[in-house]
Amino acid sequence: MRTKVEIITGFLSSGKTSMINSILRGEKDENKKVVIIQCELGEEKIKDEYLHQNIIKESISNLSLLKFNYIKEIIEKYSPDKIIIEQNGMDSLEELLNNLDNKISRKYIMIERITNIIDCRNFNMLMGLLGNNLINKIAYSDLIILNNVDKVSPNELEDINKKVRSRNKTGAIIEIDEGEGFSDYFQFENGNKKLEGKIYDKLTILFLITVAIYLSLNIFMAIDFGKLNIDFTKLYILNTIFISILMESFPFLILGVFISSIIQVFITRDMVVKYFPQNKIISFLFAIVGGIFFPVCDCAIVPVVSRLVKKGVPLYVAVTFMLSAPIVNPIVIISTYYAFPNQPQIMIFRIIIGIIVAIISGVLFLIFPEKEISIKNNELDEVCNCIYCNNIKDIGIKGKISMIFKHAGEEFFDVGRFLILGALLTSFFQVMISKDLLVKLSGDNVISILIMMLIAFLFSLCSSSDAFIARSFLNQFSIGSIMSFMVLGPMIDMKNLIMLSDSFSKRFIIKLTFIVFNITFSVICFFTILNL
Repeated sequence: MRTKVEIITGFLSSGKTSMINSILRGEKDENKKVVIIQCELGEEKIKDEYLHQNIIKESISNLSLLKFNYIKEIIEKYSPDKIIIEQNGMDSLEELLNNLDNKISRKYIMIERITNIIDCRNFNMLMGLLGNNLINKIAYSDLIILNNVDKVSPNELEDINKKVRSRNKTGAIIEIDEGEGFSDYFQFENGNKKLEGKIYDKLTILFLITVAIYLSLNIFMAIDFGKLNIDFTKLYILNTIFISILMESFPFLILGVFISSIIQVFITRDMVVKYFPQNKIISFLFAIVGGIFFPVCDCAIVPVVSRLVKKGVPLYVAVTFMLSAPIVNPIVIISTYYAFPNQPQIMIFRIIIGIIVAIISGVLFLIFPEKEISIKNNELDEVCNCIYCNNIKDIGIKGKISMIFKHAGEEFFDVGRFLILGALLTSFFQVMISKDLLVKLSGDNVISILIMMLIAFLFSLCSSSDAFIARSFLNQFSIGSIMSFMVLGPMIDMKNLIMLSDSFSKRFIIKLTFIVFNITFSVICFFTILNL
């Protein structure tokens, strides 16, 4: 039987030892054998009254000594039911996990939970001083305890929650007042407490429900109902459209995320900022075509742009780059050509219209500049959204290659769910909505353009695969409507607005959305009048 291991991490005086004392108080009357390994000695000590033959304390002075062989010796010596590791907050959690979580160690131990205790009073200061270290701890944690929440203002607490959630979307968050103790931790452990922080990504839940419904329908269609004469024609058509969209778009999605991962691993944001032209005219011209040289899709462009603005790149140049880069991305161009092999003009017009929208939007930000600073001073933007790129400078070529695959895997599942949802909703839209209604909608150019722009905004597809969704609408909507879908989607959608809200002010986001929507609509209508 494997020994359970719980890692409790946090910086000095965050409350780690207090929590361990609370845990031991609960274990006091039970017959479980627990070993506590302390890697840090703070002001508070583990109380002697809790130490007896079943509660053993071990101390270790250096993280380098805390390897699996040491844990194995502890197991052989004490045969514990559980091991609690109190990690030094200054040490790397990633290094500890690499030491303990491997093929050999999994035969003996199971990391049950990683708990991160954060003292709200010091959070912003520590974030400024130790950004990557703290972010890694947040990202890897299963449970995050915000201690001393009564010592900060409601606005500060909301800001801390937002920063924590932006780096850990699935972990539970518990808020504790000073002197309240860790009773909520035990309610969480026993499953008796409903945690507001324990909110899995709602889109993931919707995705899982959608997949479950789809699989159920396929099983339902496979059942022989004999004489019931149930007509599954529409479901068969829906299934065919759905599968065909996925089969054609997935290769480009995979290619896109791999190239994006290679760029993010080998071409850091600092490098992009460093080599971005400083001359205003040259930088504006480079912003238009920069996506060719840094082919990141719309999913990764927002953090790069926020970094550019922080480093002094004019806002109008950054906006132009943000809007243009996903359109001129070589992978996007190739996927668009592949989706419309007999209509290469669609690929050409997508590039032309996208660049026009980006240029006009940038010029409008030049003519009507923001009076206040639009960028938020968000320390979390200094690193990648994933947990793999934070220590990129400290690893060799083998580590970077491994990181590419890990990064690509995470990004694939992150953007792949949007594609699957989009493909399924597209199939449903085309099969279940009456042809008469579709004819009426597509007959009015203005309405059809607005509908496709709305669909692009809601579907939030990756620009490397959205052309295949667009092509499936070709029999129902005009070329102009299809073009509005492929131009607006990479520039502004729900996913990008959420990412923008982490870095930019609400005023800027509203202004950007208004400008891009109106310019896209106007340019598409203009080209439609010219019989695009």
